[in-house]
Amino acid sequence: MSKLRRHLMSGAGVASALTGLLLYSASPASAARAEAETLASDSYVDWAGSMYFESYGDHFGVCDNKADGAGVIGYWKVGASGTKHPIYDGNGAGNCEYESHNVSETSYVYIYVCLRDNGVVIDDTCSAWERQYAGSPL
Repeated sequence: MSKLRRHLMSGAGVASALTGLLLYSASPASAARAEAETLASDSYVDWAGSMYFESYGDHFGVCDNKADGAGVIGYWKVGASGTKHPIYDGNGAGNCEYESHNVSETSYVYIYVCLRDNGVVIDDTCSAWERQYAGSPL
């Protein structure tokens, strides 16, 4: 096989692999994501807890980001006046709790997150409500 032919064939293989990789990575990249972080209050620092919603797969995550003795509770609802659903992570710093829920593609999902210490939600640490369209981005 000539050198030129080998280079062309190996170049075609690399191009094919790169095209496949780009197509694979482009699918989840089309997901829209909302994020919320806790606020600083008293002995609690900001971003001690966080929550996200990812529209691709309707994934929710609540994470404890700081070793402060408090757990993290996130809430989500579909629509501005929807029912609040909690997700709690009391597994310690560096851990997250994940859930997936089937959400209508034509809805908005709202999330917010707070610290919870000894069963009491610390209201001053709660984020604002964040909103994300559950369908694919236009």
